[in-house]
Amino acid sequence: MQPIFITGSTGFLGAHLVCALLQKGYKISALKRPEASLKEFTFIAGLYFGHVEDLVVKNLVWVDGDITDYDSFEMHIQKDQLVFHCAALVSFDASDTDRLFCVNVNGTENIVNACLLKGVKKLIYCSSTAAVGKLEGGSLTYETQEWDEKDLPSNYSRSKYYAELEVWRGIEEGLNAVIVNPAIIFGPCDWNKASGRFFMNANNNLPFYTNGSNGFVYVKDVARAMILLSDRNITNERFLLVGQNMSFRNFMNCISDTLGKKRPSVKVSPFFLGIIWRFAKFINLFSGVKSMLTRESAASSIKNISYSNQKIKDAIQFEFTEINTAIDETVRSFNKDL
Repeated sequence: MQPIFITGSTGFLGAHLVCALLQKGYKISALKRPEASLKEFTFIAGLYFGHVEDLVVKNLVWVDGDITDYDSFEMHIQKDQLVFHCAALVSFDASDTDRLFCVNVNGTENIVNACLLKGVKKLIYCSSTAAVGKLEGGSLTYETQEWDEKDLPSNYSRSKYYAELEVWRGIEEGLNAVIVNPAIIFGPCDWNKASGRFFMNANNNLPFYTNGSNGFVYVKDVARAMILLSDRNITNERFLLVGQNMSFRNFMNCISDTLGKKRPSVKVSPFFLGIIWRFAKFINLFSGVKSMLTRESAASSIKNISYSNQKIKDAIQFEFTEINTAIDETVRSFNKDL
């Protein structure tokens, strides 16, 4: 089987991707920062392999390095490898702007340059819907929708857009690459981070919801799509990965129902949301603990955006996991971890 190099393996998506590839018998070199914790990976690997993970993880070699330090990983990328680039910083905190561009843009530039130098078989880059232009008000957004600075995108959105430009630059220079743009990814994870908070909030019976909507996708679907695209004669394309478009309230209702908790019932107005994120910022000044609610994340929570998933369906006859099934599987993992 084709040898594989993966970045971001200790994170949410990367860990699921590694495990899905190990299940198929691939030998993997996984890049991780020397100080990175393996806690989330170990939890996710346990869900895939139970007590026999050692029998499968023997095909996994951890490589210490950092995508922002070219010399720390370049020698581990080999000719004709498949390279999956999942490493990224996700933050909507203004204080992380420099780090966002360093990790997401400069890091991707380094990966692209190494892939070009070594002549890899294919690069599969995980971007985000944040790098795609948005159409609000119920209109479907497609892969061709142009990203525009005039839309006042978040700093995270900017970093992912410019990271994609590095991949397109690599394609122009002869790199065989595919880009995927997942919507909000959910699934078994560190429940205190990112989409894991949806499940923690529902479990704690938090009553609040906003009027926004977005696309949601099961993490196992993202990993499966990336693997399939790596094996198909498809290149120089980008694909939106969206299992279902739905309101944040309905998404939370599904989680609450599955957990047997109360549905959120208190609508948070844009005005009140503005007060909350300002208060969270004020608390952060004294505590040093960053809140997940910032000006940018608050603005995102009240937008109504929908994405088309037709392109990936047509290209590889891909079917997404039904959203209630995905939530049910995630809740079972959540309950095991409590």
